[in-house]
Amino acid sequence: MKLRFIRILACATAALCILGCGKQQATNPQPHKRTIVFVFKEIGIPYANVCAQGARKAAKDLGINVEFLGPAKGADVAGQISILEAQIARGVDAIIVSPNDPNAVKPVVTKAMRKGIRVFTWDSDAPNTERIFYVAAADDVGIGEEIMDRLAKEIGGKGKVGIMSGGQGALNLNQHVEGVLRRMKQYPNIQLAKPIVYNNEQPQLAQSAVAGLLQKHPDLAGIACVNSPGPPGAARAVIAAGKAGKVKIWGLSLPSENRKYIKDGIVHGLILWDPAKLTYVTAKLVNDYLDGKKPVDGMEIKGVGKLRVYKHGVIIMPGVVITKKNVDSFDF
Repeated sequence: MKLRFIRILACATAALCILGCGKQQATNPQPHKRTIVFVFKEIGIPYANVCAQGARKAAKDLGINVEFLGPAKGADVAGQISILEAQIARGVDAIIVSPNDPNAVKPVVTKAMRKGIRVFTWDSDAPNTERIFYVAAADDVGIGEEIMDRLAKEIGGKGKVGIMSGGQGALNLNQHVEGVLRRMKQYPNIQLAKPIVYNNEQPQLAQSAVAGLLQKHPDLAGIACVNSPGPPGAARAVIAAGKAGKVKIWGLSLPSENRKYIKDGIVHGLILWDPAKLTYVTAKLVNDYLDGKKPVDGMEIKGVGKLRVYKHGVIIMPGVVITKKNVDSFDF
């Protein structure tokens, strides 16, 4: 009898220990580490690689998970949506997307927001969706206008000008093109060299597209390029055609992709921003928002400058003009 009582007591003690341990684990779960995911138009291209640097720095400085994803080929709308769907299934805390097509992402943005995943845009907007805010480094129409103004000055206000963009569905690129065309109307002696060509974010396609434009318009005076592969692709095309320096090139691109061409007088100038800083600032603003702190107009980010914050959910970061005089001062 005594032995039986000891066995019962031992079993009861073991059971209490198991219950106690289980209770201790339940009251001390692993802390949740916030996950913010960037979904770009395409990974692997130089512009995307610099953006990814900003994402990695944000992860380190903010103490959160920051991931940088995107389809492997340019302007892949279906591939981008598939990645967005996967992030919703994972239940990440926030998604920041640069849409290849703003209308195509609308249903998936709605789905994410309904599930409590906050959605933002950066680099390119989707204004007719439920995205919370959009972070840009320039006014998207204004940057096209400035490219055209500088190119017009370069060609003496006369001649044929071609336009090269990336993916035909990207809102920011279409707005850049809109800016070029709008400003072109103010120069009566400048004509558009049709058609507008597209490179789908592919460097080789950027070169071949301009090569085709040069064949169609041998008297081309200049090219306005509104995405990163454009200026270096155009430079290679004019070199191959024996027109280096004769066909003026202005656009939006990385100094690292164009440094030699700028120094050689083939690309005459760029208008851009630091993509790493743009991505870093976006991650910081989104992380602050998840903490209950909304961006305000005039707020200053160290190493970046003051941000302009508009009521319609657009935040603009200062940009820069890159020429032969200052190209060596940029390391991105």
